[in-house]
Amino acid sequence: MKTATAAAPAPVTSLDPMNVPVSISASALPKGFRFGSAACGLRRKNRLDLGMIVAENSASVAGVFTSNLVKAAPVLLCQDHLKKSAARIRALVVNSGNANCANGPGGMRASKATAKVAARALKCSPEQILVCSTGVIGVPLPVDKIVAALPELAHNAVSSASSYEEFTH
Repeated sequence: MKTATAAAPAPVTSLDPMNVPVSISASALPKGFRFGSAACGLRRKNRLDLGMIVAENSASVAGVFTSNLVKAAPVLLCQDHLKKSAARIRALVVNSGNANCANGPGGMRASKATAKVAARALKCSPEQILVCSTGVIGVPLPVDKIVAALPELAHNAVSSASSYEEFTH
């Protein structure tokens, strides 16, 4: 009788800040974290533009922020949430395609709405959610697309339906 052996997980390839490919094996990923990705329509159709990292339990985090006088709404919100949560965070929500920067009070409303909906989906406090945005500056963030995608994204992240590899692309 022949016994089947499990194949080793394929390494995950990503890019470091210098655009040098980096391979990370699935066993090297931190325990207790889940990853989710979605295409919510901020970028071209069917292109992943929203991601979430969820800690199974709240995680201790630290932040390093710009010293620039101009700070995007997500940066200001993250600074506030780190203080209010005593640096115990449950999730990080990241969107690409729109930096949510230089958008006035609407930018902060969008960041807060993102944190609120993510917190509701994960059954935690909005202050335990960090929000990050990257992309075009000075264009209002279509937050309705993000909040519509967040409940399913959170569910997929918690149930491991998405992978780290998808999150990093």
